[in-house]
Order: sequence, then structure tokens, then C-alpha cells
Amino acid sequence: MNGDASVGLVVPAGGSGSRMSAAGAPAKQFRLLGGAPVVVQTLRAFADHPGVGPMVVVVPAGEEGATRAMLAAHGVEAGVATGGRTRQASVASGAGALPPSVETVVVHDAVRPFVTRAVIAETVAAARQHGAAAAAVRVADTLRQGGDGPLFGETVPRDGLWAMQTPQAARRDWLVRAAANAAGWLATDEVGLLQHAGYPVRIVEGDARNVKITRPSDWALAQALWPEWARGEG
Repeated sequence: MNGDASVGLVVPAGGSGSRMSAAGAPAKQFRLLGGAPVVVQTLRAFADHPGVGPMVVVVPAGEEGATRAMLAAHGVEAGVATGGRTRQASVASGAGALPPSVETVVVHDAVRPFVTRAVIAETVAAARQHGAAAAAVRVADTLRQGGDGPLFGETVPRDGLWAMQTPQAARRDWLVRAAANAAGWLATDEVGLLQHAGYPVRIVEGDARNVKITRPSDWALAQALWPEWARGEG
């Protein structure tokens, strides 16, 4: 495998896609985008990056064999680990499946295939220098609270607010220790988990195109963006 053996990738791919998938349809991470499942396109972004080495996909129990077959069919070299009941349990499982050479763990959503080489490189570099880092974009829209019934409440100042993305990366020992000491506390992402354990996380400027495919409108956007992205014009 090419890439830096000291930097490993964990891709949690256990979501059901309930906000987008119709009954009986593939979960969002397994829908085809550009002729391959979204999770495969996401993995390819990292497999082609010299700053990232071993990769592990985390899936629900019972889906390991099918996932290995899918990855092999698309020529992607990655391990497969069994996920847990929560995201942080699945990430811990994936981190544990990485080889001992890995010192920095990068976590990336399975449904963010439009991650740029620059964002990957900058996040990894910041994590290696400072211990932990994550991509995010500045909040540009006006934010308001919901009021009573159908009415808006107060405007929320957006100065200093960031919308989180992935990749999120950290020293392996920090991430493992943070997960082990969570004591039932659940975080929505790795930044929250690390901060809960007292570890500082550096901000890396993300990219507005690095969308998370969650809703039908996201899927329409992804399909429109892909042809340009695949030509290397994204």
C-alpha cells in the first residue's frame, strides 16, 4: 500500500440513511455515484493521497463479507471492521483495526466524497504538529432561533461559529484514551469526544464543496457536481 504508514484512515459506514433512502433502497453510502458506491469514491480520495496509508471501513455486524467483496470489486484496498452501537464505538473499533505503525488516525464520513487533497493534507499536518485537528467552514448564513409556533425567535450572532466537516484527525493515543474515558458520554463527532477528554483541537479551513450527502437535495447536488469533479476540475 502506498502512502504514509504512520497515518491511518477510519471511515464509519454504518448509517442507515433513513433521511434519504426509501424502504428497501441501498443506504446512502452504498448508492452509486460515478459508477461506484459513494463510500468507494470517498476511499479513493484517500487512497490516492500520499499522506495517508492504511484504511479501515467500519460497518454493522453481518455486513463485513459483503463490504469486503464490494471493495475488492472496485479495486480498493482497505480493511473492514465491525461497528458498535454509536459512532464513537465504531471509530474506536476502526482505530483498533489499524496496524501498529499508525500514530495519527484520520476519521472521515463515508458520505463526503468531495474532499480535496489540500484539506486532507492540511488536516493531517495540523494533527501531527498539534495533536488533533479538524476541517470546518465558517458559518455564512444568518442564524435565528425558532420561536413559539411558526415564528422566528432571536438572531444568533454568527461571529466565531464554524460548521464542522471531516476529516477530523488526532494522535492515536489521544483518540483511544478519549473513547475509553467517555464513561457513557456521547459525542456527535471526534472533536467533541477529544474536547470532552481535555484535548485541544486545531481548526483547519475546510471547503464548501465537501458536502455530506444526507438528504435528497444533497444527492441531487452530488450527481450534478460529480462529472466536473471526476475530470479533476473540482
